[in-house]
Amino acid sequence: MADENPESGDERADAKQSTLILSGAERTFVKMTRWQTILSVVGIFIAVVALYAALKESAAVRQQTAAAVWPFVQMMIEDYDDGEKARFAMSFVNVGVGPAKVRGLRLEIGGQAIRDWAQAINAIGGDLDASVSRNFLGGRVLRPEERVDLISTTDPDLARHFQRAVATQGNYVSYCYCSIFDECWLADSRGDLQNPEPVAMCPDFGEESFEN
Repeated sequence: MADENPESGDERADAKQSTLILSGAERTFVKMTRWQTILSVVGIFIAVVALYAALKESAAVRQQTAAAVWPFVQMMIEDYDDGEKARFAMSFVNVGVGPAKVRGLRLEIGGQAIRDWAQAINAIGGDLDASVSRNFLGGRVLRPEERVDLISTTDPDLARHFQRAVATQGNYVSYCYCSIFDECWLADSRGDLQNPEPVAMCPDFGEESFEN
């Protein structure tokens, strides 16, 4: 039987060729998509590495900057007694390289929080009329190498009362200070004053804060 549609063979050939061409285009598209995906993944990886490096560098710079302004407030007790003359002084000095913001101080004598030096002198049995020099510390900013004599006296009787109070177990001083970056340390004379405890923020001593 004669082919009723003589062009059908040519049409089938054209359709097959178009299918082959389309398949080739699809293969090219798939290859391009695959490379784009790989490049995207590589780009994301490089971005993540760059971000990590930037964060590490930022943290290192912050640590270096913090170290450059690190404060360290030491408490010092000076006492002298030769039998005739006696002296006592309680001082605080910033031996660090940056300013120290002193947030608060707590003084306890005989199990009682002391609010001022009049109360302190009464607590140790001293004479309120004795010659004594006083200063304040809480709320103060100490520059590097600045020293504050919180209390000092050359009155022999009062000096000896303070010396005994300092030597008495249970009496202590606690104080907290921060750097300009608000990194804070809590020092306590019952522990190691050379290694104050790092704290997130200074405690609020409230009504037990020493106000001088």
